[in-house]
Amino acid sequence: MEKILEIINLPGSAINFIGGQFRYLHEEGGYEMHLICSPGGGIEEFCLENGVKYYPVQLNRQLSIKQDIISFYKICKYIKREHIDIVIAHQSKSRLLGMMACKFIGVHKRVIFAHGILYETMHGVKKWLIMRNDHFVSSLATKVVCVSNHVKECRLRDHIDKPEKQVLLGKGSCNGLDTIEKFNPALISDKYIDKLKKDFGLTQNDFVIGFCGRLVRDKGILELVEAYQILLKKYPQKSIKLLIIGRQELRDGLPQIVLEYLTHSNNIIYTGLIPYNDIQNYYLLMDVLVLPSHREGFGMVAVEAASMERPVIVSSYTGCAETAIDGITGFHVEKSSKSISEAIEKCFDKDCALIMGKKGREYVVNNFEHTLVRQKVLEMIKSIV
Repeated sequence: MEKILEIINLPGSAINFIGGQFRYLHEEGGYEMHLICSPGGGIEEFCLENGVKYYPVQLNRQLSIKQDIISFYKICKYIKREHIDIVIAHQSKSRLLGMMACKFIGVHKRVIFAHGILYETMHGVKKWLIMRNDHFVSSLATKVVCVSNHVKECRLRDHIDKPEKQVLLGKGSCNGLDTIEKFNPALISDKYIDKLKKDFGLTQNDFVIGFCGRLVRDKGILELVEAYQILLKKYPQKSIKLLIIGRQELRDGLPQIVLEYLTHSNNIIYTGLIPYNDIQNYYLLMDVLVLPSHREGFGMVAVEAASMERPVIVSSYTGCAETAIDGITGFHVEKSSKSISEAIEKCFDKDCALIMGKKGREYVVNNFEHTLVRQKVLEMIKSIV
């Protein structure tokens, strides 16, 4: 039985975004699954339940020379001790240390997942350094899985990857979405949603604009807030609410005045971070989801909302664009509050929004259902074996 080691920075990413793929590769592919990631967050219990051999290694997102050297040594030691055959690495630090360890130990089957273009909104020396790092890591890998055509094309344009190394899993994403047992509106009762609306003070007359993601500038929050204010002024007679789901972050953080507006305005509901197990319920509070991100590899949030039969508004210039069909399942927007507000206005038409939501779910089920994507992952692994 060949052994696959996946290396991921964060426990939450392993649990929520890779999740059942571990069990699938074991049961359908016959591989022995291993995982290295930072400790905590229920990762030990997750691995125990899914038959994954877990080894804790602290993987910091930021540069930390001493810790990174220790982590590199631990990864090398584990790969050698367990006689790992294939290494799959996600996220920047995991990809760098994982691929270097593979080269050092002599693992010949090396896969990285490119979840986004980190340098996409950067400039100057910092951008050049990140691009050089990505190119170096790609040179060590035997396969590069791009989560969208946007990521694939950007990395080709910037000479990060060799074309023959790149893989796209169907229409995109790293693991797809469970559209049957989780992101399925038929599983959630109207009574439960009515109670949830009541808890947040929402009524049937409210039009709810939703956002889900990290509260940072790169997510287009500033443009969304401006678009919301435009709509409030234009439609003073209409009850328009903004539902914000996500955690605040220091890196690329929002101005304090915007954070105060989001957390103290009477018309804005700020929930903070919602557990992934419950997130599907919150999409049903929204009339439309808006993800005007400046930098997005794929836009899983938009796919989740579409699967819950909600129209989605996404930026046209990132990987988000591939999660919605413009004018059919939602709208593509430019990097401006005017473009966003105009797209939201179109969703005021309830019949139009309902049709878009139905078509959005159909699009997700046909292209991003996790059984389809996981099959592509298995095919990719078999191709290098």
